[in-house]
Amino acid sequence: MNKAKTILSLNWQGSYTRPSPGIYSHQWNRDSAFIAMGYARFDVYRGMMELNHLFKHQWENGMLPHIVFNKDHLGHYFPEPDFWQAPKGRLTSGITAPPLQATACLHLFEHAPDKEMATAFLKEAFPHLLASHKYLHITRDPEATGLAYIRHPWESGLENSPCWEEPLKNMGIDRAKLPSYKRTDLKQGALSEKIPSDHDYDRYVMLVDLFRKAAYDEKEIQKECPFLVYDVLFNSILCKADQDLAEIARITGQDPAQPHQWAKMAKKAIREKMWSPEKNRFDSLCAKSSQKYAADTAALFMPLYARAASLDQAEIIYKFLNSVSCPPGSGDSLAIPNQDTSHLKPDSRAFWQGPVWLEINWLICQGLRAYGYKQKADAMRKDLIQLPLNFGFYENYDSKKGKGAGLGDFSCSAALFWDLVHDYYRKDPISDFNLDVKRLGTPLTLNKSQRKAPGEAGDPRAVEKIMNAMQLLKDEFFSEDHRRVNYPAMRHSSHYQAYVHLSSLLCNYHLGLIKEQHEKQAFWINLYNAIVIHGIVELHIENTVMEYSDFFRKLIYEIGGEGYSPDHIEHGILRANARPPNRLAPVFKPFDARKQHSLAKVDPRIHFALVRSSRSSAPIDFYRAEEVDEQLELAAVSFVNSSEVVVLPASGKVMLSQIFKWYAKDFGGPDKVIEFIGTRLTDSEKKSYLLDRANRPTLEYLHYDWQLNR
Repeated sequence: MNKAKTILSLNWQGSYTRPSPGIYSHQWNRDSAFIAMGYARFDVYRGMMELNHLFKHQWENGMLPHIVFNKDHLGHYFPEPDFWQAPKGRLTSGITAPPLQATACLHLFEHAPDKEMATAFLKEAFPHLLASHKYLHITRDPEATGLAYIRHPWESGLENSPCWEEPLKNMGIDRAKLPSYKRTDLKQGALSEKIPSDHDYDRYVMLVDLFRKAAYDEKEIQKECPFLVYDVLFNSILCKADQDLAEIARITGQDPAQPHQWAKMAKKAIREKMWSPEKNRFDSLCAKSSQKYAADTAALFMPLYARAASLDQAEIIYKFLNSVSCPPGSGDSLAIPNQDTSHLKPDSRAFWQGPVWLEINWLICQGLRAYGYKQKADAMRKDLIQLPLNFGFYENYDSKKGKGAGLGDFSCSAALFWDLVHDYYRKDPISDFNLDVKRLGTPLTLNKSQRKAPGEAGDPRAVEKIMNAMQLLKDEFFSEDHRRVNYPAMRHSSHYQAYVHLSSLLCNYHLGLIKEQHEKQAFWINLYNAIVIHGIVELHIENTVMEYSDFFRKLIYEIGGEGYSPDHIEHGILRANARPPNRLAPVFKPFDARKQHSLAKVDPRIHFALVRSSRSSAPIDFYRAEEVDEQLELAAVSFVNSSEVVVLPASGKVMLSQIFKWYAKDFGGPDKVIEFIGTRLTDSEKKSYLLDRANRPTLEYLHYDWQLNR
């Protein structure tokens, strides 16, 4: 956090924040909006200054330029003011950018401790925002389609995206007629290999020259410009900004009717005109011919952010997001890359054709949450946080290896890191949900008793039958990655009712039938997970098991005449009756009959098999006696290499799940925790760092997310 704040301070120019030292010394429209949203978390006033500086350079027609140049830092970027020739000698570019300003303003207001000051800021910003949206919805949408066109690839925010190959390829370039230009941006050395080519720039320059010749008269540009595109990303951001502008109008006592109408039209147009039913995705289209420009890029997810997709459309593109080509943490991608990684050309893994950009993923996360895909959104946010932690604050990141690319000390990444961390890691698990915490008080037996007459034996195949029923529930209601459970659907299913009926067989089951260590481990792990899931369904838990303060202590399964709670199983049996964290005594007292079932010693790997039905717990699996050792090792390796363990050799720091803090003694203490992790890491550099006894990393612990794994 301190490093991110240091970068933002380094790049602060007194009235705006430059994206990065060097080539990016000016104010970029889009970057400033994201940067302001980061400032909202720790310096609201600076965030307001950031946006006000942009508003001061708004054109008379309402356009907010995509770059505001600093006259003291000219000569390092191309094109600069002398090439743009903006009207009235403005030190700006002659194009705009995705309109994030209303969203950023509202974000600042929502997180401002001084609401009076924040409201005054919104009142001053509102005329600028309204003028910007009028320009886009009226001047850039002369046919009242509900969509605003872009007239240059840079206006999309995805400069050399494969989206633009089709509309740009038909532009006839006569180099003899192009104005002469010199790319001063190529002085950046290695960066020049990753930015758009000279051929790309010829087309970019041709468009700028057209704008200059038209004196930036939008009607003249519309007649001549060969690149007029209704872009999915741009219009999705505009649609969401319309909604935020309406909210700003309400807060400041203005009439929200016009922004509401714009948002309504934009949603309808995105949903109906941009959807390609034959390909099941959203595509950009030509503003003149309505030709679709098909490309598997991250832009197709943006209607989620706009809240414009229908529920059916949202489900379809969510499934694509989970496909083999781009799921976060899948091994194929660390987060959502800007282009489907299975379609990348060998020479196009640069800039907007492959890398991961935090801002794009931030937008996708917002959209996923809006449609109820909170589990995926939180998983993505968690993965995004790891990129700067592991690789630094870069412009973008390699989608396969995570290595930082582009420019370093990048303000946008630092700002969004602040926002992501504050949004994800909260300190108090109860305050996360604003809960009215309940107590069961007396034990609740979940498996209804079917007691037999004295001397009548129980079913020796009871465990086998119950585990088969549990396997059916797993197949039907657990997600493919075993991290999420559809509890509401399970509750009303015949499979669940069958399981509940069979669970009563345990009331008469003789635990002496389970004799070997591996059999005991598999049985008790599976039973623990079954009780937790059974309890969530029966108690109609919506957000977290923390809704009941005694959830793990008072939920009971009766087995052979004795009651066993999750705490009895975890601490009394699997942890060899070790004292639970933050308690004074073991769960089984010396003469407790259940103590005879305690294992001789604890295997710390059980902590990656026991599922607390939280988002920070391990995936749910079904453990088999004959394979339990291999399964436990696989669970441990998977957990150690997940986002619950962050090893930072350069910082001399290891950030760990709270599990390693709560149960440090089970691992043999902090040094043995490091050894346990080091022997199971797959990253060779981090593995070597941890196993080198000369290194003494500082241990920090991540927030444990108790949100329900649904």
